[in-house]
Amino acid sequence: MKTRPGICHRKKQYATREAAELAAREAPFTLRAYRCALCRRFHLTSRTKGMKIPRHELDALRSGQPKG
Repeated sequence: MKTRPGICHRKKQYATREAAELAAREAPFTLRAYRCALCRRFHLTSRTKGMKIPRHELDALRSGQPKG
């Protein structure tokens, strides 16, 4: 995912993928973490096409539970 500089500076930055995925898990809608090519930290996006599904979402799908 390519992030423009103005967008990168406005988005919250997470030091690790785990921290970003934890924040995404607590959101009321689906978010995914990605590493930004500009700042080398992690951001969240609502765009999910072609992105890897996080393990917690896979586990929830397998067990038939809703996201969370």
